[in-house]
Amino acid sequence: MTQIAIRSRSSSPDHRLCTTLAALGRDAPAAASRFRRWVGISGRSYLVSVYPIAQCPDYVDAVLIAVDAGGACVWIGEAGQGGDDLAATLTAAARAGACEVHVHLLAGDPAARAAAIRDLDGRH
Repeated sequence: MTQIAIRSRSSSPDHRLCTTLAALGRDAPAAASRFRRWVGISGRSYLVSVYPIAQCPDYVDAVLIAVDAGGACVWIGEAGQGGDDLAATLTAAARAGACEVHVHLLAGDPAARAAAIRDLDGRH
């Protein structure tokens, strides 16, 4: 089973880290609501797809950001090999207050995913 560390509710979220893709908004409002951009501590942008946490597809080898209703990150980590482990991870994140999951699919190998997680989590 995937172990997750839930973020402290006492940490002050920086909502500037996650923004909608305004450029999509004029031409494709549905797409604009489905995609977001997170910015890591390095200033690098990460494109994510947004899903209600109960409707997240069974992704493998993806970076996941579990987000609460206020837009704060509850948990960040990897989807791993998906399946039951991913389901257990998302269930635990939902119990901790997450209502949606933001999925970054463009980190193509374990090192890239680990680097993205560190960057998005504020650790280099």
